[in-house]
Amino acid sequence: MRLKKLAAGAALLALSTQAAAQQACLTNAEAETVVQAMLPSVISNVSEQCGAFLPANANLIARSELLGERYTPAADAARAQAAGIALRMLDDEDAGKALDTESGGELVLGIFEMGIAVALAEAMDTSSCSIADRIFTVLEPLPATNFSSLLVLLIELGGPNDDDGSPRPFSICETAQG
Repeated sequence: MRLKKLAAGAALLALSTQAAAQQACLTNAEAETVVQAMLPSVISNVSEQCGAFLPANANLIARSELLGERYTPAADAARAQAAGIALRMLDDEDAGKALDTESGGELVLGIFEMGIAVALAEAMDTSSCSIADRIFTVLEPLPATNFSSLLVLLIELGGPNDDDGSPRPFSICETAQG
């Protein structure tokens, strides 16, 4: 289902194969923090990937820069906490020892952001870009926290695996869902 790919692509944290296989379990709040920290990057990447599939006046294309700028202060505020969560998501004892918490978490978060562009390049097409435009149009008036919360919800609704069997970028801990 294209919505699954779009939801995963929109908030994809693009984990390495090793980290994805570990299926980091996050609380809703942690997942929302990570998505919020990467929101301007996600918006920019989705807009770039959909540029070839949507008209220039599509909301996602025409307003993505303004929307990214509007969400940048909230993303910056969430970044330090998200970096710590990202480092924990890696959960590789050897890598964890080699990376200090501050710079290592930021490095891992940056790698996740780079992975978004790669994943989106593979996932976006005319149909998924039309859906992305509708999603961004509906969510645009929301504050960053609500926008992030709804993107996390879309990932959850996408199910445990994508159509091709690849895992979600993260899972929400069952105890945290209640």
